[in-house]
Amino acid sequence: MTTFPLLQRVALIGAGEVARAYGAALKLAGVQTPFLLVRRASPAAQELADQLGAQLCMQADAQWRELDGVLSAVTGTQAAVVAKGVMPHLAAGTLYMDLCTAEPLDMEAMEVLARQQNVELADLAIMGSVPTTGAQTALLAAGQGAARAAAFWQAQGASVRLLPGQAGDAMRLKLLRSLMTKGLEALGIENLMLAERMGLRSELYEVLQDLNERGLQDFMESCLRSHLVHGVRRRDEVLQVRRQLELAGIAPRVTNGVLDFFEHTAQTEALQRPQAVGTAESLEIFLEEVQGSASRS
Repeated sequence: MTTFPLLQRVALIGAGEVARAYGAALKLAGVQTPFLLVRRASPAAQELADQLGAQLCMQADAQWRELDGVLSAVTGTQAAVVAKGVMPHLAAGTLYMDLCTAEPLDMEAMEVLARQQNVELADLAIMGSVPTTGAQTALLAAGQGAARAAAFWQAQGASVRLLPGQAGDAMRLKLLRSLMTKGLEALGIENLMLAERMGLRSELYEVLQDLNERGLQDFMESCLRSHLVHGVRRRDEVLQVRRQLELAGIAPRVTNGVLDFFEHTAQTEALQRPQAVGTAESLEIFLEEVQGSASRS
């Protein structure tokens, strides 16, 4: 059984909703929080510092070398800047846990800095709603310090999935998931508005039931394989859908994007096949066409 150094003193960075939830979890776990680092002092930040028994500060200093860990919960755009300001003040072996929605490339740069400073970086991507489930929200973990961070948060009741890749991969997976969920969110809302105008919302749920039974992975890969054969015909169906939205007085914002995708297929011979091929080969066809389009532009 793998064991890790205990986290007894962990500084918290940030005073927003995520920082408050995870700061409370640190306190509940019996972890000391000597410092709360923020960009500017505020009554809310001071209140959080008081709750945690932490010193409110605007920059790290030599005292931070006594820490076992750091938990950063700031905005994604500030993650790399904060890491650059903090990591040089940490002792070797300190665990730097980053909960920020940072750019994957920024996370890679942070891992380079962490290795230079002999700090262990854990890229932690939050995979749920912190206001709903707090510090028990599911996490993805990547980077040199991922296993150590995962062990700690699992002990606090969180579901943590360890990824074998480098820091940044947790955020990449989160963004891939976001592309799917946010896309479905927008398309679902537009679909429900049209169904409501048509008086067919209950019936819509019924005719979509087969998708629930089928499973998302099977549906996605089936669409990928069959698109090369049926994309042109499906373009015509999307045109009909857009017409129905216009007749209902609903702007076809998401549908226009869908139509643009299918129009591209209809106008691109390389994306048309007489019969379906496997998943891997289908992806290769799409990716080769993307690469060819980029080289021509």
